Amino acid sequence: MAISTKFVLRKKRDSEETQFPIMLQIIIDRKNLLVSTRKICSEVQWQPKFQSVAKTHPKHKEINLLLRTIESEVDFMIISYGKQNKRPSFDEIKALVKKLTGGQTEPEKKKLFVLFEEHIARLKSQNRLGSAESHNSTLKSLKHFMNQKDQDILSIGLPFINRYEQWLIDKGCTIVTRSFYLRTFRTLWKVGIKENYYPETHYPFKDFSFSKYNNPRTKKRAITKEQIELIAGAEIDPENDSLINSRNYFLFSFYCRGLNFTDLAELKWTNIVDGELHYVRSKTKEEFRFRLHPSAAQILEYYKDLKGNSDAGFVFPILYKRHATIQSVRDRKKKILTRVNKQIKELGIALGIMKPLTTYVARHSYATTLRRNGISKENIGRSLGHDSLKTTDIYLEDIGDPVLDDLINSTI
Repeated sequence: MAISTKFVLRKKRDSEETQFPIMLQIIIDRKNLLVSTRKICSEVQWQPKFQSVAKTHPKHKEINLLLRTIESEVDFMIISYGKQNKRPSFDEIKALVKKLTGGQTEPEKKKLFVLFEEHIARLKSQNRLGSAESHNSTLKSLKHFMNQKDQDILSIGLPFINRYEQWLIDKGCTIVTRSFYLRTFRTLWKVGIKENYYPETHYPFKDFSFSKYNNPRTKKRAITKEQIELIAGAEIDPENDSLINSRNYFLFSFYCRGLNFTDLAELKWTNIVDGELHYVRSKTKEEFRFRLHPSAAQILEYYKDLKGNSDAGFVFPILYKRHATIQSVRDRKKKILTRVNKQIKELGIALGIMKPLTTYVARHSYATTLRRNGISKENIGRSLGHDSLKTTDIYLEDIGDPVLDDLINSTI
């Protein structure tokens, strides 16, 4: 039945902030809760031994008076409950502190589009450009759904989310796309709660079922080894540098264990060592090292003395010295990837391959080719850098399990 309280600074890891919130830490039966005093202090000016701010703080008198008031009022509450053989709950102490600090005031009203735009700006300032892009895409979708009319977040509930989901379905969005928009929307909602724009109780996603989005099935993306060879052997006008590059990027990905486009674009000649490819996958930070397939080595030979090659040491003519910022690198990759996917798709159609080709198809095709030739799922997943066999199964789901098929058919 133990209950204790003390004031602490809530410091954030890897934060550049110098001022931190002063919190009342409530401990009941070894369970902790932090309640804001709505005051801030630097680490230098905080005196943990005395649970007060130093005199060097410009508002030390005001803050210390508030802390002592909170301390005495909470102690009084605990003693009063104790006389009745009871004890206050977390919520009761939290309500008392909020009353003493003026925390019961109405939260600032915030509209949905504004909250999105502020968070996107924050993500960009932190160079979290991928997350910023995800939120921006979701914002565009919501603006379309809401006919560009912003709405107070406090007026949005579960019916709104259900209507948005149905609107996405009616538009023909795949389950993967719907999952992306709804999960990003949910992330933004949690940001609003953290920023105190609305209470934790105003969380409509609590009653929204995400179960159907937990393991969304993707469209079949792999092509056969024979089709890969068809692409490799296709005749392309030697003057069509752009299409030659697109085909090379697609094939290099296939022959280099499903190397994704981001890592391909960032490969430097220093990553090629004694006929091996050494690199760190950007997504997982996992190190890869393997001997190059002869076809991959042949592609590299094409770029060794190519006119117009990267002036920044990159293998492929994608990134140059002029791409000096994170945003410019990201924009350049996106531009080239769009071009590659368009051209490789057109090449596939010209060759009679009806499945829409993208660089991602090369990665899936690598995995399915291995499985068709008896390589274990564990080894395939390891070569792709997967943390879980479930991820590998997604890559392989469109071909079934040919190894198991052969075993069963030979047995019966």
